[in-house]
Amino acid sequence: MTEHPNAVAARRSYAASNSGDLDVIREYFTDDAVLHLAGDNAMSGTYRGRDGVMDAIARASQGWGMHSELEALLASDDHVIAFVRVTSERDGKTLDVVVAQAVKVNAEGKATEAWFLPNDQGGYDRFFL
Repeated sequence: MTEHPNAVAARRSYAASNSGDLDVIREYFTDDAVLHLAGDNAMSGTYRGRDGVMDAIARASQGWGMHSELEALLASDDHVIAFVRVTSERDGKTLDVVVAQAVKVNAEGKATEAWFLPNDQGGYDRFFL
């Protein structure tokens, strides 16, 4: 049984996250993509447009040594849902959360809107203060 094409595209994007290949991640988002990051921290907010989304992703990945491990992935023609364990250490702080990532995709399999929701919002907020 072959994997849904939207799952393949998402896996490629998550793999690029760990290798720091922002160009591959950039390809995954549409020009008018919207990214919602939950919480009350330096990363929280809504980012609009591919450039805004990529600025947020670049900021989150630089200097914080994040590692993402895909735990589960569900894909359909319109959505991708991923559960990703995110770990990092910096300035004596440790992050170890599972982030539920809900993504709307278009007919070309590109992300149009995404929500990142950690299972420990308080711990996530403290890490990104």
